[in-house]
Amino acid sequence: MAAASSPGPGVSAAPDTRPGWRVGVGWSLILVAVVFAVAVPALDILQAPPATTPVHDHEVAQAAPIVHSSDAIAVAAELLPILVVGLSLVMPALLTSERAFALVGGLSLLYADGLLHWFAILEHVGAAPFMWFFAASGAVQIFAIPFALRWERVAWWSGVALSVFFLVLYAFVLIVPEPLSVEPEGVTGLGLLSKATELGILGGMAGYFGNRIVPGILRRPLQNRRLVELLLAGSVLTAGVAGVEALWNLLSIPVFLMTAVLLVAFILSLAVAHRRGSTLAAATAWVLAFSLVLGHLLYAAYYALLGLVAPLSLCILSAASITAPALAASIGLRPPARARGSLGRTPHL
Repeated sequence: MAAASSPGPGVSAAPDTRPGWRVGVGWSLILVAVVFAVAVPALDILQAPPATTPVHDHEVAQAAPIVHSSDAIAVAAELLPILVVGLSLVMPALLTSERAFALVGGLSLLYADGLLHWFAILEHVGAAPFMWFFAASGAVQIFAIPFALRWERVAWWSGVALSVFFLVLYAFVLIVPEPLSVEPEGVTGLGLLSKATELGILGGMAGYFGNRIVPGILRRPLQNRRLVELLLAGSVLTAGVAGVEALWNLLSIPVFLMTAVLLVAFILSLAVAHRRGSTLAAATAWVLAFSLVLGHLLYAAYYALLGLVAPLSLCILSAASITAPALAASIGLRPPARARGSLGRTPHL
């Protein structure tokens, strides 16, 4: 998530809204790609051979490999270039503006990742919560495209925040059983392709947002000494909880060591962000904080499934020790509404 420098005055990557055939055709192509994307999961599920339709149950071995619909793959392969052409037509100076090129690339990969999440529905047939998760994830990514062109907040939430969430979640479910499951997920080609795409999305959004890929509402709290002290205290508590879980044989040694590495990296990035005001350090600190909180919540869900009250309570306490001060500081240091208005509608930075 290395951020480029902020754009200079007069450098715009906003979509062209002036009347004209080029803009009209561009928006039409974008809407065609977005609307007709729903055909991809429909074809993939409806045309799946019954013998190869899996049941998402880790305790039952799959008898046959998953076969995705060739028609669904063909439709996805046709819609993606249509979207790219549409984005290119509505973005002025695509070949001369690095920010415009980065935005088009980031949104194109966001669309592709949404399609990949819809393809993942077939791999989780038989488990409704997982099917709905991938269906909703793909829908948010794909239907956010037209709005992300007009509102930079939509571009940030769908392109940056959501991609970080998916990457961190995937890393954890390879280690911790996801809720309603009994063992971790396995590594699949589709999953790895999706994660590579999400890294590409972050690269494109970093090129577009520049230093503002970490918004001021996330940078300002790290300049507050009291918040940093509370987060450090939360880190100590998290380390203690992880140690107790390891002593109770609920946390494997590799997971305990990984937690220790995350905590050390979090403390170091927190210190650099506080003292130097580094955008990269601030981004690293918040990603690691989110990773620690999400890890504890996943373990809490796992302990709840097993009926283990004591470790469940410790996990909730540990997650709250990092989340509560961060939320309180973010709300307390939030700028006035007039100052926030400049970040609203158009994607000018």
